[in-house]
Amino acid sequence: MTKSSFSSCYLIVSLRRRAVSWRLMVLASLCLGGLAAKVQAAQAFPLHTSGQFIVDSNGARVHINAFNWYGAEGQDYVVEGLQAQPLSSIVGTIKGMGFNAVRLLWSNQMVESNPPVGSYALTANPGLEGENALTIFDQVIQALANAGIMVILDNHVSTAGWCCSLTDGNELWYNGSYPESSWIADWQMLAQRYESNPWVIGADLRNEPRSPATWGGSSTTDWHAAAERGGNAVLSVNPSMLIFVEGVNYAGDLSGVASLPVQLNLANRLVYEAHDYGFWYSGFSSYSAYVNKITPKWGYLVTGSNPQPLWIGEFGTCDSANTCVDSTYSSDLGNWLDSMSAYVRDYGIDWSYWAINGTTETGNAGGFNTVEGYGVLNSTWNGSALNALTARLQSMMVSAGAGVSLVPAGGTGTVITPGRSSSTTLTIVPANGFTGTVNLSCTVSGPTGAIDLPQCGVPASETISGPGAVSATVSITTTGTTAKNVPGRWLPGAGGVAAAGFLILLGNVRRWRQSLLSLLVIVAIPFALQGCGGSNGTGTTTPSSPSTTAGNYAVTVTASATGISSVSEQIPFTVQ
Repeated sequence: MTKSSFSSCYLIVSLRRRAVSWRLMVLASLCLGGLAAKVQAAQAFPLHTSGQFIVDSNGARVHINAFNWYGAEGQDYVVEGLQAQPLSSIVGTIKGMGFNAVRLLWSNQMVESNPPVGSYALTANPGLEGENALTIFDQVIQALANAGIMVILDNHVSTAGWCCSLTDGNELWYNGSYPESSWIADWQMLAQRYESNPWVIGADLRNEPRSPATWGGSSTTDWHAAAERGGNAVLSVNPSMLIFVEGVNYAGDLSGVASLPVQLNLANRLVYEAHDYGFWYSGFSSYSAYVNKITPKWGYLVTGSNPQPLWIGEFGTCDSANTCVDSTYSSDLGNWLDSMSAYVRDYGIDWSYWAINGTTETGNAGGFNTVEGYGVLNSTWNGSALNALTARLQSMMVSAGAGVSLVPAGGTGTVITPGRSSSTTLTIVPANGFTGTVNLSCTVSGPTGAIDLPQCGVPASETISGPGAVSATVSITTTGTTAKNVPGRWLPGAGGVAAAGFLILLGNVRRWRQSLLSLLVIVAIPFALQGCGGSNGTGTTTPSSPSTTAGNYAVTVTASATGISSVSEQIPFTVQ
């Protein structure tokens, strides 16, 4: 696309803000179509699976770096954000951050009732006012496709509303108002509706099946069997779609796949899906401890003897502080995210962050247009809510290339008494196939003017020979109170005391025995004073040297290797 034609596109999109009908958006879509075609040329549709990965029709690996965009599944019946920014602006901001796919939520109630969307949710998009839910859903998908963002449709709930609990009526893939037959019919309708749009690549059959959902067992709760029925129904009308099947227990448990895998009528269309949140864990002390927790649930599908395609369809953290993203304290979500994101980079796992939203929906705790505490975008939907969060997600995008991540051990914080030493573990996790020698170094920073900074130590290097992580010990040594010779002077009056004592003895010869003892004591006085910080007979004194200054410190460990960018990780500790 030439610069002049792109400017024309911008003019049309800008005019849409004052349009009286959504139809002007079609002009913008046609104009931007050239850009979408250019993006599509580098990625041949349709997609399928090969081994453990998603690939295009030429067999090239396709990495899914996605975001969740919620709202259409809820009581507003439309994606959130359209009250704050034009649709084109939101999509442009998201694309600029590097995301290439979206998990787009919908409900059976939205599809079947297709109500008009309230104007309160569209104030920044007047051209959409008065339109029904599915019409706007179409426009959102088209805008995403025009920007080269792939779409995975997610049946989030049956009855429209905020998700999820064990009593919200959406625990299974059906309920009293929307039976399984409706669930299947709605899926087939949407699969057929977007069959001609190659950017709609997948069907996430159901969000977070949970108790009483089971993997096998009774037909009324057997999510495994239902997923096979639903997946085959979708493929019967749109054989190009990928079928995403979540685990049970809020999508946190895919252990049943080991003995009872999903079988679809078309090969190379199945992707298993796990969800992962830091608040699900009571805390863990290291990267290896995290791996041990997820391996029996779903990690074995990645690292086992028969790897399967796996997508982490939801994970998220708070956006209120940098400790939400990176922390050595197990009480912070950043501690979990350090391990989780390193695991994703290590094994090249596809993922989708919860959520892109800057604001929430009706029915959520805060209500419509209140700040989303896990959002990538800010509350005005035009930039990052937390730069550190955006940067972390971008580091997880495979385009970042091979490298390593450093994951410190979690805990409640290291406290060291002056004069003592401590150590902690730092895990080096290879990313995107890196192997080789990793060189390590460390430095210590602390309070301004601190005396006797602690010393740190790390191995000179560690070797990465495969996808597994390796550990390195980081040592910290502090200084305690010690004696130290410094220039000094004789204590005033020390010699005078000795002379006076001798004269007293001469005047008391009759009591010579007692005086002899006194003489010995008096002569010893200067030497005793020397041992207490007084004269040492050489013109110096020996006061105690100060210990390491109390306060907050940090060890910065840096890892470097040939052909990759160096990375650093701070490990805070306290001296007191």
